[in-house]
Amino acid sequence: MADIICAIDVGTTKVTAIIAEVVDAETLHVVGFGRAPSDGMTKGVVTNVAAATAAIGQAVEEAEHAADRSIGRAYVGIAGSHIDAQPSRGAVPIGRNRVVTLDDVSRVKEAARAVALPHNREIIHVVARSYAVDEQEDLQDPLGMHGFRLSVDAQVITGATGAVRNLLSCVQTHGIEIEELVLEPLASGEAVLTDAERDMGVVVVDIGGGTTDVAMFIKGSLWHTVVLDVGGQHLTHDLAVGLGAPFEAAEQLKVRYGSALADRIAPDQEVNVEVFGETEPRVVSRLLVAEILEARAEEMVNLILREIKRSGYDGLIPAGLVFTGGTARLAGLRDLARQMTHLPVRIGAPVGITGLPDELRTPDNATGVGMLKWALRGQWVAVEYGERRQRSPFMERIMRWLQNLLPD
Repeated sequence: MADIICAIDVGTTKVTAIIAEVVDAETLHVVGFGRAPSDGMTKGVVTNVAAATAAIGQAVEEAEHAADRSIGRAYVGIAGSHIDAQPSRGAVPIGRNRVVTLDDVSRVKEAARAVALPHNREIIHVVARSYAVDEQEDLQDPLGMHGFRLSVDAQVITGATGAVRNLLSCVQTHGIEIEELVLEPLASGEAVLTDAERDMGVVVVDIGGGTTDVAMFIKGSLWHTVVLDVGGQHLTHDLAVGLGAPFEAAEQLKVRYGSALADRIAPDQEVNVEVFGETEPRVVSRLLVAEILEARAEEMVNLILREIKRSGYDGLIPAGLVFTGGTARLAGLRDLARQMTHLPVRIGAPVGITGLPDELRTPDNATGVGMLKWALRGQWVAVEYGERRQRSPFMERIMRWLQNLLPD
């Protein structure tokens, strides 16, 4: 079987395109990837169409070259502070034979889409929190259940129409059809969470360049998500301003010598940094660097804590927090978050895909890898239950492949 899945993660600081081959129902093999600096993006949204389009094209071209094949369709990540979520419910009568099918699940999610939206917003996802069949509630997977009425408790994820259409345009300019827009914290959860964490209750914190995605998974499903208007670039900006350094020099300093816990740094440690107005690097205290970073990191963790408490689910996350995204690699961040939240905290990196190069086994690639896993899971659920409603061309190829394996 030679079917492929492509994921494109368009972030504030970089664009990543990953191409993977479908091996079987649980296995993907990465055959190529590409990266490009993400010009034209600010805080997760397109602010320069030409620049963003060029960056996407460069990343896709590199991935296609590495994989030695072209792509025509892709899963594309979406994030940004324009993303919002609201609760909704839907209910439908169960169809033929009174047994819940994938078609029934699609219909009940469609019913949950009936929410009032302003003209400048559109629905990206309807994510089920739980299902009920007649009086049997809190079902995570109703397929195959017998009954008369199927209902769903869902989160309707929406985005600003302008931001959505701009992103679509940048991708489609390259002749790539959108298989599905995928909310980035959902994708990150696919990449870094264990089933036990999802079931127990956990928070994924994906710290990108311009924004931080917070997603709460409880009883195996997404219960709450929000995008915070702060990210790794804010840490870099604070260093640049505090030290009088160019942004690029401050970024290198953060990555190589930064820490979110100043008390871990000896007072006599010094580092060199390029600064404005001087021809030679300036010697600065590494402790000062850590103090600047710790102040902003504390603010970020406080914002995350405030959002968790605002959700009302703060007592339902005993598995704690899983940090991912590039800033998750900042030394001391995990321990700072543990001290402030009094919860378990770990750093999450992508797992569960074969052929994953070392360059992609890092927290800042969780979204791209997670989209591949999201795509595989969704496609094979449909194959397992033999549904044909709203099937993509990729689904059609899978079904034909399965049919060819069966005897006449």
